[in-house]
Amino acid sequence: MCESDPPLAEPMCVQWCLADALTYEEREEEVEEEVKLEDMEIGLESMVDKYGLQKVIDTIARISTKE
Repeated sequence: MCESDPPLAEPMCVQWCLADALTYEEREEEVEEEVKLEDMEIGLESMVDKYGLQKVIDTIARISTKE
């Protein structure tokens, strides 16, 4: 009952409440945007956490010289 398509200025449940027990107030909260990492970055971070940065760098260097 509180949702409508198209959205109303005030939800129906607030409009029809005869006891005036419901109020409607919009508020804005500032949210810090989280940086989305790509799958590769997440995987690399995980490997660095597990094996250490130098080991990951050495492995990538070794793999890149094979090709």
